[in-house]
Amino acid sequence: MLIFGSNAEVPSVAVDGMAGWKLFFPRQRVLRPVFTWRDRLRMAIDKSGKKHSAIAADAGITPATLSRILTAAHQRPTLDTIVRIARALNESVGWILDEPSFYLSADDQRKLHDAVRVLDASLRSASRRRTARPESNATSLAANREIPRAFAALGARIVYEAAGDSMIGAAIADRDLLFVKPTKNTAEAMRRIVVCRLGGDEYVKQLDIRNGHIRLLSRNERHGPIEVRDRADFELIGIVVGRAGAPLS
Repeated sequence: MLIFGSNAEVPSVAVDGMAGWKLFFPRQRVLRPVFTWRDRLRMAIDKSGKKHSAIAADAGITPATLSRILTAAHQRPTLDTIVRIARALNESVGWILDEPSFYLSADDQRKLHDAVRVLDASLRSASRRRTARPESNATSLAANREIPRAFAALGARIVYEAAGDSMIGAAIADRDLLFVKPTKNTAEAMRRIVVCRLGGDEYVKQLDIRNGHIRLLSRNERHGPIEVRDRADFELIGIVVGRAGAPLS
């Protein structure tokens, strides 16, 4: 609901009239909109472009509850509900509740501060999960492992065993043997399937370098790229020049 105007007295303007009379005309009243917290909540929903059903689902409430909050003047949602709706809208709780008539008791303020701390901790935890590296998917085998003559002719001197399915798109399956040509030349290895070491873990990945930034790409859409944030942690071991299927158990 929009509330306009003020009860304050409107000042007048005096002008000279006829025969010594002065005429008084009131100044035009300036009407300024005052938004309630429901108005700001509706504005935030409109700005988000999200459907009410999606907002309700993200906030953990029913669409009917959200509708009552938006339309019923007698509906007084809990602070926790407002916080969850604001989070679903990616909007500031303080901006939505910035209204003198929406009183926050000391207990409500404490709950709000607690909710902010919980949300911050949740975001930090999610960030750590996103940046955590996957487990190593390459294991070095004994130095005396026999290398097929064709791969030796291509420079293979090291043998690794692959693990998992992150490189299945490059025809590298779990427990396949990888024959690796040693090199430290990243330009030579660019866009090739390589074995490398990152922070003590060894990987078989596709090497991607753009604008000096290194990424290790998987060949399976279920596995995301590994971002190399510190080049000091990265060591190129070599280029995969051949593979052989897993030995029979």
